[in-house]
Amino acid sequence: MNATVDLRPAPILPARGTEFMPNMPIHNWKQFARRVRSKGCGLLARLDDFPRSVLVTGCQRSGTTMLSRIITQSDGMVNYWFGTDDELDAALILSGAAPHEPRGRYCFQTTYLNECYREYFQHQNGHKVIWVLRNPYSVVYSLLHNWTRFALNELFQACGTPYLDERQRRLYGWFGTWGVSRLHRAVSAYNGKVCQLFELYEGLGPDRVLVVDYDELVRSSETVLPAIYSFIELAYRTDYARAIHAKSLRKADRLSSRERRLIEAHCVPVYERARKLVALFSRPGPKIRSESLNPDPAFSRCLSGPDR
Repeated sequence: MNATVDLRPAPILPARGTEFMPNMPIHNWKQFARRVRSKGCGLLARLDDFPRSVLVTGCQRSGTTMLSRIITQSDGMVNYWFGTDDELDAALILSGAAPHEPRGRYCFQTTYLNECYREYFQHQNGHKVIWVLRNPYSVVYSLLHNWTRFALNELFQACGTPYLDERQRRLYGWFGTWGVSRLHRAVSAYNGKVCQLFELYEGLGPDRVLVVDYDELVRSSETVLPAIYSFIELAYRTDYARAIHAKSLRKADRLSSRERRLIEAHCVPVYERARKLVALFSRPGPKIRSESLNPDPAFSRCLSGPDR
């Protein structure tokens, strides 16, 4: 008889003592998970208080921080940062966990939404979404070597578990995250997060979602960045591109041959399908690639969402 494996993430309980101190400031993502995310979705509860916001998202470790910082520090935008982690600042403001009085137009980095990504559909106050897509070799390398165990596990449990193969699903059901290698957690987390893009693009459309390839942004910033500013209807200055650097483009070269084979087999097909949504910037104004979005059978779960 086949046993049913429960892939739902275990509930994150408040740290000892914090349940009695709800007004303590939140300084890190572990505290945010215990005191905000554990209550369920509602992570964009205050978004409509900030009309025409720019929301920069994508899979973590894909360059969203760089782009959101460039936009936030542009003329005509509000710099709201108050802590040491600007995405955490955004999460605290948008969830209502930190008070903030709106005073202009904002750019928020919203990669933290994870399993709550359908909240984007609930808000239509002129917001625009920029999805930064990055090749899986670079992202998985960064997830493996530049991220904490907590951060990877949170992303994996929120987005990646439905994309494990049958054997890995059994191991996860029996042993939790200890039963799945760090590499397999990173690979499935990448797939789960990128697969959200298809549903978002279909539901919001190209007028509200712009898909940008990180490598193209870095290599052709003089073309891609002005087009991004055109999409969000914000005046562009050439000196904005000075904040873009290419020092991390070759990090994927450090992957082992085994790691590359696994990424190629499991992540590259999802990345290539997502690439079909990347805007083309060869002419004034972004042009969307015209390939059909009809899913191949192998990706039907990815495109329709594993929990629908």
